[in-house]
Amino acid sequence: MNIAEHSDPLNLFAIWMHQQVAATKNSHPSACVLSTQGLDGFPNARNVSLKSIESPYLIITGSTVSRKGKEINAHPKVALTFWWEETKRQVRIQGTTSIISEEDAHFFFNDRNYASKVVSTISKQGVPTKDVESLRVRFRESVKNQKPIEKPTHWSGWKIKPHRIEFLEFNASRFHNRVLYTLSEEGWDITQLQP
Repeated sequence: MNIAEHSDPLNLFAIWMHQQVAATKNSHPSACVLSTQGLDGFPNARNVSLKSIESPYLIITGSTVSRKGKEINAHPKVALTFWWEETKRQVRIQGTTSIISEEDAHFFFNDRNYASKVVSTISKQGVPTKDVESLRVRFRESVKNQKPIEKPTHWSGWKIKPHRIEFLEFNASRFHNRVLYTLSEEGWDITQLQP
């Protein structure tokens, strides 16, 4: 089916995501680049993992007091970029964020592996340190103890409501197939873009 024949871009995105997961050997098939506006005015980008597609939202998680969290809180307009090598597709999403519920935050935190929970508990993500070795020791001891870990109060997630979604199918000739979905009051406007 042609991209532009889909009326719901989130449904198309889910189809493309499932096709990529089936095609890849990558252990992080939901990885994407999250772009935010930095507190100093510079754009900022980092790799994150898409946790869920819950129409009309895409969900990511993390520390609300990290640089990422502070930037989202100050400027809730963000972008996600997916590049899927195996299927030769790119998806660019621009949207606005809102914090997920505490119930959802607990669900996603409990779904993390034990080591990830430990890091979220002992580390102030992105804060400078002069003693990384003491953090390593705390990490090793915590992993070894295997005690239950409660979700830190600063750990949560964000729902991203897309306003624009651009789908690109790569072509070796560089004549790519590009279709832009833009959210309006009537629904999604669909525009074929030049390569």
